[in-house]
Amino acid sequence: MKLKKLEKNKYKKVLLLVIFGIVFLIIGIFIDKTFSLYQVNKSFEFVNGKVNYYGKSDVYFVYYNGTTWLDDIPKKNNADNLVYDHAVCDNDATVEWDSANWSPKVKNLTKAKTRCSLYFVNKDTAMKNCIASKKTGVECLEEVISQTNEMAYDETFENNLRYIGASPNNYVTFNNESWQIIGVMNNIKSSLDGAGESRIKLIRTNSIGNMQWDSSKSNDWTRPASLNTTLQARSEASSSLIDNAVWNLGKISGAYATTKFTYDTERGTQSQPTTWLGKVGLIYMSDYGYAVGGSLRNSCLRKNLIGYNTDNCMNNDWLHKGYDYFTLMANSVYSNGCFTVDKDGFINYHLVYDAFAIHPVVYLKSSVKITGGAGSSSSPFTLSL
Repeated sequence: MKLKKLEKNKYKKVLLLVIFGIVFLIIGIFIDKTFSLYQVNKSFEFVNGKVNYYGKSDVYFVYYNGTTWLDDIPKKNNADNLVYDHAVCDNDATVEWDSANWSPKVKNLTKAKTRCSLYFVNKDTAMKNCIASKKTGVECLEEVISQTNEMAYDETFENNLRYIGASPNNYVTFNNESWQIIGVMNNIKSSLDGAGESRIKLIRTNSIGNMQWDSSKSNDWTRPASLNTTLQARSEASSSLIDNAVWNLGKISGAYATTKFTYDTERGTQSQPTTWLGKVGLIYMSDYGYAVGGSLRNSCLRKNLIGYNTDNCMNNDWLHKGYDYFTLMANSVYSNGCFTVDKDGFINYHLVYDAFAIHPVVYLKSSVKITGGAGSSSSPFTLSL
């Protein structure tokens, strides 16, 4: 009996050792993963303004608005219109600002007790600083305006950055006329076999008049359509600022489709030809859909474009003009059909030989710089190479 009792105690000890071993193993894995975030990636993604991690890669954040040290990170779209400007870190660490998530990503974290000072300035000041730095217009829009409620990423495969809302400050002087920035479009090619790059897309603020999409009653833009010929023949005083672009010609059967579905269809391969190379075109149907802003933006983006006249979508979309104007999108069912932005705020089907307003659209060269202005209608951005 005594032997059995000793064996029982022995098994208990073994069991306890196994349990303790498992617990320590779990703790070890957790600690390893915690430290490997810094040891392997040498980075730390900051989200909510206060960091309570201690160990190899301590990080302390402080925030400055130009006059005052702040207790916490300013909120996105704050009342003071503050946007991120730059950061200074100890121990050779650096900060990469994530404007989409409104958070800094710290790079090259190698030492504990690292302090990073994040500097925030007024949007207008930040834009002036970016202009003074001689960066391109693409860079300044991505660095400054992307942090405000005037622009939003469309979350497509290209993740373009677009001006949104009823009346954003997106005005620019181009061709000695008033134009507006649709956004920064990614993966835009200047030749059919070229590499894609990020380029600013503009639309003329006012119509050049009512015209037919095609007088010969065909919705093949590459024939070329009569409107295509007219647009390419326009004398652009600022032609040195634009270049050829590959335009997508995917066709769709109707506007009973969401903006995302339409965007993908525009880039589809079901139409022949699928693309066209040229300097001047029209907006896509999806450009209109993605320009919606306000508190109902997400709700509107889930709607079909035929329904943009409801739930205040059109009244929060600066590309709603209050009159019919043509888009580049052709009908996939009827060879004489194409689509317009309707005066009542939804995408509508029409015949190519009907006459509606025309708003030319161009892509700036990627090297174009914003040289001044605030983007308002009274103080539009100015451009140069």
